[in-house]
Amino acid sequence: MITKEKLKELSNLDFSPYLVTSLYLNISPIEYPKGEYRVIWKNFQKEIYNFSDKYREVKKSLLGDAERISDFLDQEISPSANTLIIFSCSGKDWFEVYPLYPTLKSKFYIDKDPYTKPLVRLLSSQNPYLFILLSKDKARIFYYYLGELHEKGELTSEVPKKHKQGGWSASTWQRWHETHVIWHLKDVIDYIQKNLGEEKIILGGTLPTISEFKDLLPKNLQEKVIGDISIEFTSGIKDILEKIQEFVEEYEKREVEDLVNRIFVNTKKGKDSTFGIEEVAYVVHEDRVHTLLVTENFEKEGFQCSKCNYISPYLEKCPFCNIEMEKRKDIVDEIIEESINKKAKLIFIKDNKLGEKIENIGALLRF
Repeated sequence: MITKEKLKELSNLDFSPYLVTSLYLNISPIEYPKGEYRVIWKNFQKEIYNFSDKYREVKKSLLGDAERISDFLDQEISPSANTLIIFSCSGKDWFEVYPLYPTLKSKFYIDKDPYTKPLVRLLSSQNPYLFILLSKDKARIFYYYLGELHEKGELTSEVPKKHKQGGWSASTWQRWHETHVIWHLKDVIDYIQKNLGEEKIILGGTLPTISEFKDLLPKNLQEKVIGDISIEFTSGIKDILEKIQEFVEEYEKREVEDLVNRIFVNTKKGKDSTFGIEEVAYVVHEDRVHTLLVTENFEKEGFQCSKCNYISPYLEKCPFCNIEMEKRKDIVDEIIEESINKKAKLIFIKDNKLGEKIENIGALLRF
């Protein structure tokens, strides 16, 4: 799994005097059911053959990258992946592959370092989730991120079975059973308190157990719970993954719709929001953006100041530095990069019609 720590590791690697080939390849079985993505790679491959470098060993390394990537793509690719990210530097005998569930646009780069900007953008826009699958004496803990599900472990408690006979002893035994169940659920809560990071929480199991667990949660964890899934405790990992993917996609769709509507309404009221590329570019420059929403694949030409990084779709002279600004093929990409550098949260809008409501780009403001 690709992580922020892995990105830091990639940025610290030294490949000199060679260059690195970076390939982002959309292999979605829906878009390319017969493996047509290989044609896209063939077109990218021509860039390697045409690449000119004064050092023979550098060109030899790039040709080695092309061969190694081709050999890999001729193999059977995991059907669960929608994107393949491949980094290669044959001169250093270095080759890494990252299959991803999210779909990214196919891109190809040759540079002195691995090209990780799309990954930085992806990690900035994705939420991690903790899925807690409960029973009265056990809990299975899962981590869901970037479409991948990992089982982190299982918690087990000694809970007496229910008494099947009637009478006074049965009533006492039943209370003893229920007390142990509460102790078990509190142990699960303690585990979450100690291990929870930035993840949002999804609960799973039978509805009575989920309801009892929710009643025991402290306020700080109640605020982290975004919903629950009715599912058998012994369910297989494939069934659990399908349930979680369906739940998360629906949850994130509702979340984006709510944020777009909030930005639209609040902007009209002049409150803590704005939309439109010129307005958003300005508040990004002022470091006022808390959350940036952008329609996927939205692009716009414009200008950027080489001194203060101010961005505008129209102005050719920087209003802050009073110097001519540089032409940019896509200032949306620059706005996203500036926002990430300034620690803003990034969310992509997948519904183009919804994005049009805020002219394809909008922001919730810190102040």
